[in-house]
Amino acid sequence: MSSDERSVSRRGFLRASTGAAAASGLVGTAAAQEDGNETDSGSGGGGDLPGAGTTETVVVAPGGEFVYEPAELQILPGTTVNFVWEGDGHNVVPDSTPEGATWEGKGEAGVLFDSGTEYSHTFETLGTYEYVCTPHESVGMVGSIEVVEEISTPEPAQGPPEIPDPAKVLGLAGTIGIGATLGLAYFLMRFGGGYDEE
Repeated sequence: MSSDERSVSRRGFLRASTGAAAASGLVGTAAAQEDGNETDSGSGGGGDLPGAGTTETVVVAPGGEFVYEPAELQILPGTTVNFVWEGDGHNVVPDSTPEGATWEGKGEAGVLFDSGTEYSHTFETLGTYEYVCTPHESVGMVGSIEVVEEISTPEPAQGPPEIPDPAKVLGLAGTIGIGATLGLAYFLMRFGGGYDEE
């Protein structure tokens, strides 16, 4: 067996690696064109909206923190809001209410309530009701309830960005290209240059 039969020629290797790189490039281009035509139907049904007669809960000082949970609430007229105390020494005092509203909150500036206290109120007048915990207002214990004719749908939470399929294919093609280049470099370093004629 001669040395030509045992080893791969440079030309043969270059042809094979060029063909592999071209094929991976064509696959990436075809996949990118195919994925570029997708559309989202956006059917997104509305679901049931809270209406009159429903109940929402606001937790006062959850886990001993100086907050209302949720701090902002949007409801329809006729919705009852149930305030539940989980911490001691707090109150719910209106800071501003819409004209014609009858809400007086739970407790005055000096009256505080402890864990286990519950207070409910049915909100019927449209507008924004802002309230505070008087001893803890300075540390941000404030909240608001907005009574609206129609509930606005919050934006869905954004997770980590999704990588589009064409970018994945391009990344794969790039990886294959780098691998082919490294293979070619290895081949040329191992078998290339300075052949002795016998």
